[in-house]
Amino acid sequence: MRLTTLDNLDVGAGRLYRWPVRIDGDGEAHPVGPSENERFHLDAVAAGGSGWLAVTFEIDSGELPILRAAFEAVLRHHEVLRAWFVLDDGVPQRRLCPPSALTVHEPTAVDVPDPDGAKARIGDAVIGGCSALTPGSHLLAAVDHGATSTVVCAFDHCYIDAHSLAVIVEDVRTACAGDPLTAAGGFLDQQADVAVADEPAEDDPRVVAWGDFLAAADWTIPQYPLDLGVAPGEFAPARIRVDTVLSAAEAWALTTPATDLAGPIRCYPALLAALAVATRRLGGPSRLPLVIPVHTRRDDRWSRSVGWFVANAPLILTGGCDGVADPCVDPARAVEYAVRSATETLHDALPLGEVELSTVYRTFGHRLRKPRHDVFMVSYLDYRRFDLPERLDAHHVSSDGRADTLQMWFWRDHTGVHLRTRHPDTPTARSVVTAVVDDLIDLVRGLAVSPTERAVPDRVGTDATPAGHRAG
Repeated sequence: MRLTTLDNLDVGAGRLYRWPVRIDGDGEAHPVGPSENERFHLDAVAAGGSGWLAVTFEIDSGELPILRAAFEAVLRHHEVLRAWFVLDDGVPQRRLCPPSALTVHEPTAVDVPDPDGAKARIGDAVIGGCSALTPGSHLLAAVDHGATSTVVCAFDHCYIDAHSLAVIVEDVRTACAGDPLTAAGGFLDQQADVAVADEPAEDDPRVVAWGDFLAAADWTIPQYPLDLGVAPGEFAPARIRVDTVLSAAEAWALTTPATDLAGPIRCYPALLAALAVATRRLGGPSRLPLVIPVHTRRDDRWSRSVGWFVANAPLILTGGCDGVADPCVDPARAVEYAVRSATETLHDALPLGEVELSTVYRTFGHRLRKPRHDVFMVSYLDYRRFDLPERLDAHHVSSDGRADTLQMWFWRDHTGVHLRTRHPDTPTARSVVTAVVDDLIDLVRGLAVSPTERAVPDRVGTDATPAGHRAG
């Protein structure tokens, strides 16, 4: 799987097919209301925003005649893809149709000899058609290049997350092969469990830890600390860059005992540590607050489920330690120190994802400051758990839009570890992000190829981990 955006997507020229999805009837009211993510998303849509995700992959063109039935089987299989919202006096209410009410119809087709024209037509269909307020507003399209075809599946973000896109590719391929789809727990069932769970009290250790994080961040929602050339309250068009951080061999070396720093290094803490050190080396702070998305598929029932199974957790990274592991004097030693800190901090942060942001805002909202629209966040997903052969050339596609801070998506697949960065398209941001990413890559590769064996503290002290950040 590769991560890209609509502007950077290459679908090629050819004959463009589009299969309409329709739902007969009005469905039935469903007792599970919008999740927290869905509420925030619907509010953004009401304010004029949009949000969708898509996946593209390659198939033999001989499979085009069976694609309609395969996609229909997938939509019927995952109940959230048969649901939508209606507004009742501005309040979103979920509706759900039975599998038999959803059908994917025969395609329309048009020859598009210009690759940019094909992309523009697909983009118009995605942006104008994928809506959580319209029944069956999912997109299935394909561009027939002759021997092979590029398939495009797109959805409103309410219905899916990045994990879901990989599941959908696997399920479409399974259905095309005529095999039954793997059983999957329903997102609405999971949300029903969430709805009856007790809200954590203010003295819950996880809520307390959120408060400690926010206090350590000066009650400011995380933003990247280096100047990116955009003043608070302003935006710039988003710029996207994609880098390979580690080859497959380097990623393997990083996570084996040969690079032992008192235990095999996990990729995510190493990447976070390198980011903190690289930021510090460019003049940033010694401690770096950020938010990480964490999935809520907490047991096997949901491993094959489609839906927006994502929560948020806060953490503060250390960029080294003056006098012990100064990143400007000895970056290799600093990143080793930072890896230990990031490993512990990440472990402690994950339970905080069980606290919904609505609880955080109710408890601490009167003290919070949010100088920017975007939040400084860093994501990681390992796609090796999915059956996505290289020949599929699968791409996770998202919108370009605008930006006012830095956001980063790391992913690992069978080709290595990669990074997509999204930042304001300003000269300052281009210079800063290039320097940070280049240094990050050098630091991580240094860990993978030739780790040092300096004496690094076995446990990071309070100068690297904010007080009370532990999750109880």
